Amino acid sequence: MPSNEHSESKRGVYDTCDPQYLRGLREAAGMDVFVLARTACLSVAQVRQLESDVSDGLFYSDAIKRQAYKRLLMILGAEPPSVELPQELRDAAKVADAHLNTLDQIVAMSHQPTLHRSTASMVSSVVSKLKEHRQVVSALLLLVVAFCLFVKYGLQPTGDVTLVAASAPEQVQSHAAAEVVAPEVSLPAPSASVPVVVPVASAAVPVANALLLTSNKSTSCAFASDEMPELTSFVAQKEGRYVYVVSMSNVEVCVVDGNKQATVLQMSAGENRSVFGVAPWQVSSPQLPKVQIYFQGGRVSLPDTATRVKLLEVPISR
Repeated sequence: MPSNEHSESKRGVYDTCDPQYLRGLREAAGMDVFVLARTACLSVAQVRQLESDVSDGLFYSDAIKRQAYKRLLMILGAEPPSVELPQELRDAAKVADAHLNTLDQIVAMSHQPTLHRSTASMVSSVVSKLKEHRQVVSALLLLVVAFCLFVKYGLQPTGDVTLVAASAPEQVQSHAAAEVVAPEVSLPAPSASVPVVVPVASAAVPVANALLLTSNKSTSCAFASDEMPELTSFVAQKEGRYVYVVSMSNVEVCVVDGNKQATVLQMSAGENRSVFGVAPWQVSSPQLPKVQIYFQGGRVSLPDTATRVKLLEVPISR
């Protein structure tokens, strides 16, 4: 067999985690499964999974599984696959010239004057930051407007003053959850009895509505007392102080621990996140079947139609 084909076969064994090849090496070396697992700092169940190719969810990802497989092969004396170097890296003179050119470019860049940012770039960066925090800026502007109106109209000493809630702008009223109307207050006047309409509530309504929208958004991910499926890990090998979530698409996941501390995960396809806390856990998402949840060292089997589940900690199996 040519050398390149032999190298490709070795690389295929490494990449596909061939269970028959691993089992044959272990039996040829006369090593017990327990001894091999202890030498590789793995569990016996993980070694048996690599030898039988049974997907029990004992590895958090395929990359971790391949690393464990390679570690077992190295312990059993298998040679790693060779890496073919590109043609331009085989010539020592070309490699040296490339290094020298890189050093010359670094020295040339160190002698260049410091680049100053233009006014336009600074303004664009400030505008982009304001766009990122537009909700906070809008709330601050509403508070400033309310304070100015209160200072201007709220300290009138004479005349009958009637406080009437002015209508809020249509854009704010479309998102409002309740209508705020100020009570009518009549103050005695020594000379005339002409009612004065003061639009004090016109600023109070948008502020109340903005605060209501902010509170609703912050409480969308919170502890729930409703009934939900209670799940446990099939093989408990670790403590239940964290939950590991792997997303298969762009989803938003809400994770709440036993202390009712809520965490919102904005995840993209292929992303994985860990949330630390105390059990029991509540995990919810409208697209919950599109995520994989690992708890206490194993993958949790999720119901097909569930949108919220509870993870219960069980004693660690020794």
